[in-house]
Amino acid sequence: MTEFDPEAIFAGHRQRYLKVFQPLFLPTDPISNDIICYFASLLRVLGMEDKGWDPYAESRHILNDLNRLMKVKLPKKKFPDSERTMWRLGLLLYSHIVVMDAPYEVITNLLRFQLGKGFSPNPFFDLLTEKEKKSFRKNGIRTGRKIQIIKALSNDVGLAVGDLYDEFYNSQLRNAVQHSDFILTDEDFRSRSGISGTSAFKLNYDELDALITKAKAFIAAYLQAEMTARQVWGMQKSRAIPYDSHYKGLMEVLVDERDLLCGFAVHWPNNSQSLYRRTEEGVEMVNCLVDLKRASIDLWVDRYARNPGSFSPLVEHDAEPVYTLLDKSAIRPIWPTNL
Repeated sequence: MTEFDPEAIFAGHRQRYLKVFQPLFLPTDPISNDIICYFASLLRVLGMEDKGWDPYAESRHILNDLNRLMKVKLPKKKFPDSERTMWRLGLLLYSHIVVMDAPYEVITNLLRFQLGKGFSPNPFFDLLTEKEKKSFRKNGIRTGRKIQIIKALSNDVGLAVGDLYDEFYNSQLRNAVQHSDFILTDEDFRSRSGISGTSAFKLNYDELDALITKAKAFIAAYLQAEMTARQVWGMQKSRAIPYDSHYKGLMEVLVDERDLLCGFAVHWPNNSQSLYRRTEEGVEMVNCLVDLKRASIDLWVDRYARNPGSFSPLVEHDAEPVYTLLDKSAIRPIWPTNL
């Protein structure tokens, strides 16, 4: 689509965006603001879900399908104007990238985490004005408003994540594609922007190519950063990490069949646990709940001791702590003696 190597241009943008994403997805301090909120942000914690209710999984399939189709050499007989077919596929891909909810929500929650603002399944709502909150149920949140919030949070954190949207997000283009209010000519992309045509605009193909390429690079970098973070934390599997010094809870990173972070468990010394696990089969959630008011994940510790000793309010004074088994093992973790 350009006189330069499109793959090299794409790779350059993706690598540049990935560098911006890295400190967001792998913060230097994942503990102080509650690591459970950090994991909840990465895993998009909502609540219990059966298999087949995660639209993010379908979005990834759509992105992959469209991207692969754009690399297929189309037969001339069935696609006499194959170049425009590729532009149409590119526009569908662009539209999907800029409207899919999950990246906005994950990025916003990761920014909130670094600012100590907690985790929320709807990370934008409590950052809206009172007027916006009143209209939220009916109108939701505009994509442009989401980007405004991300920019403000990015500035507060000191990261350039919000600035990335300036490189590829074009609200006129998005609206034109979503509402089928455009046409491809020999010279350019054209849209009336409504019936009146008072806001009509054009983009030449070089401009359009740049927007689509950068949008593709953005989502590719996002997916890579997410995967890398889950890989890094997956390396901590089968370990019992001190999490709660008062109740003496031990946290375990849960992984999927690829050894990627897919959840967490907090083992309590009264032989109970709090657990969240997201897999392709659905979501498992035990003794934990999203607390919208406090913007956190509440973990339940089951029964308190009637006459607790000095170790934990969950352990009787004359009893030994007993933790639940580590995931898929016969090992019971113990609280480190040096803490």
